[in-house]
Amino acid sequence: VEIASIENWDERVKRIAEEAPGWDIGSITGIPSWVELMLKEIISHNKLSTIHDIWPNLHVYTSGGVAFEPYRKSLEKLFARPLIYIDTYLASEGYLATQKRPDTDSMALILNNGVFFEFVPFTEENIDENGMVKQDAPAFSLAEASEGVEYVLLISTVAGAWRYMIGDTVTITDKSRSEIRISGRTKHYLNVVGEQLSVQKMNDAIQQLEEKFDLSVAEFTASTIMENDEFKMHWVIGSDKQADNSAAAELIDSVLSENNKNYKVARGKALKGVEVQIIPKEHFYTWSEKFKKLGGQVKIPRVMKENDFRDFRGYVLALQ
Repeated sequence: VEIASIENWDERVKRIAEEAPGWDIGSITGIPSWVELMLKEIISHNKLSTIHDIWPNLHVYTSGGVAFEPYRKSLEKLFARPLIYIDTYLASEGYLATQKRPDTDSMALILNNGVFFEFVPFTEENIDENGMVKQDAPAFSLAEASEGVEYVLLISTVAGAWRYMIGDTVTITDKSRSEIRISGRTKHYLNVVGEQLSVQKMNDAIQQLEEKFDLSVAEFTASTIMENDEFKMHWVIGSDKQADNSAAAELIDSVLSENNKNYKVARGKALKGVEVQIIPKEHFYTWSEKFKKLGGQVKIPRVMKENDFRDFRGYVLALQ
């Protein structure tokens, strides 16, 4: 309780690092990016090789808040042995889904917890320019929805929420098991010149980038902006290791073109290229501390509007 009451994030993490050797921790829970920062601080402060040097009984990590997979590679470097990973989907309105099977990263909807789910196809005709569902958009129950289609999730609850748009997009991966995978956010969606990119497509490209260049990417953000009278997609990627920016841009462009027909069409028309800048991931957190705040509940946006991205990029590149 005493540590949790410390408002300053840096001071709180420092105190955790100091106290950590006296604890016997079997499981940890939290947003991946901030769990990683905390574990790194503990390891650094106590001069450890891995967190298992002081927490030998650590076996379970329960993730939530954002997609876990982009963080798996960097987190596993902090452990001496594999952990059991459990992904969760929680919100203020209720506990929506949880991972039940170890052989899949999908989560099973919790259907007996006072929450009714509806699914709106995540298409341009159903979503307005602010990322909100249009009034006349069709909505389907779980029984009516289809596997492999990207949907905006609506929930109604016994507490009084009525067809509330929680802001996430999901794909049903196994209807018989009521399993879903979070694919992105309705507002974290790039569609400036018809590229129609969800966060899931971006995550897929980042994972291939990690494999190709042996990188561990903790954070990234992207925006399609106009420069010199041409639209280009710009990425700022946070990693502990460098790679050639041009080669990274070429790979991302190739992966997105292969996996998204709308993006491929856009690349043949208004979208004239891709640019990538790889920076130390700590620059993302420095920006967050200055312009937002630090903490276990703070998320780095995957997509930014043009003006916000210009300000962000200018700030983090000045830290180089």
